[in-house]
Amino acid sequence: MTTKNKKSTVTIEWPTTHFTIEDVQTKYPDSVNITLRFRVNKALENKEIVLIGKIKPSIGRPKKVFAKANPTKELIEAAKAAGVISGDTTTVTVAQVSSDKTKSVVPATATTSVTTQSTVSSS
Repeated sequence: MTTKNKKSTVTIEWPTTHFTIEDVQTKYPDSVNITLRFRVNKALENKEIVLIGKIKPSIGRPKKVFAKANPTKELIEAAKAAGVISGDTTTVTVAQVSSDKTKSVVPATATTSVTTQSTVSSS
């Protein structure tokens, strides 16, 4: 069974500068907003893009700002100049590194107390 009206999926090319979901929406106007949000979440999981900051409008929710993975120093400086990243922030999450959780056994220091008993016998 085939469908006649099914559209082909478009591969999203992430901008080289910092961007919001609205910026991607203007680049791909035929895409549905929820589909773009889904693709952004998948790209975040796959570490194709990273969240670098938020733009807080005067009214409404803050807009998340993204960049391609491993952002350059110039991109971070441009984001600071645009007000996306505060000036006192010096770190941006570039990649998350995780390792297997293994239990490390730390030998406990055992304290032994010796109790002596003295018996007094009366004769």
